[in-house]
Amino acid sequence: MLTALITAVLIAFSFKIIELLIGLFSKHHIRFAVYYWGALLIAVSLFIKDNYVYNLPHDFLAVLPLCLLIQLINGLIAKRSGYSPRGRFNTINFIITYPVLEEIAFRGLALPVLARHESFGALSGLELGYGLIPQLSLAVIITAVLFAVSHLQYYRLNAESIRFMAFALSGGLFFGLVAQATESILLTILMHISFNASAALYSYNKRKPAKQVETAMPSFSEGGNRF
Repeated sequence: MLTALITAVLIAFSFKIIELLIGLFSKHHIRFAVYYWGALLIAVSLFIKDNYVYNLPHDFLAVLPLCLLIQLINGLIAKRSGYSPRGRFNTINFIITYPVLEEIAFRGLALPVLARHESFGALSGLELGYGLIPQLSLAVIITAVLFAVSHLQYYRLNAESIRFMAFALSGGLFFGLVAQATESILLTILMHISFNASAALYSYNKRKPAKQVETAMPSFSEGGNRF
């Protein structure tokens, strides 16, 4: 039990560990830490038995109502998420790389490591959605909390990062329910990408009018007053 918990914590903060190790040898390569992290996660997945990384989802119909609910919530909160990736490199990582790797780390590896122990099993008496939503387990709660706290690997602790952590906690709970019920991360990867893509799109559209207004304003340094 303790070994499983320690393993889950190490997986949760493996990105920061990799980033620190890379920084000891080459500051230039810190920018690419996420790719080294991905390679590490793939390697680790080969040694953790019964993980959810390579499985196709089963009992899809059992989680269909929950998936539809998640997509609805994603659409509503993406506008207010506050995420605002800048530049092609960061945007691609935000929309694709981080969702894939975070799902591998938290729902694909950490969750099954905990779920195989009865101590982290389903919480008795806690039924959600009149049977339409899978039963919540302690393993899902722990990985959701780790997922939320782990966002401090990317952001400094402030009001904005606390908001990010709140979104991550709710996402971790919902995605964890789907992953544990289907024993697969395929659906959670798609939903995670969908949320991040929506947040990035809303952020881009919010910045776009400001750029257009700035471009349309007369430049006094290039011809003076046009009135």
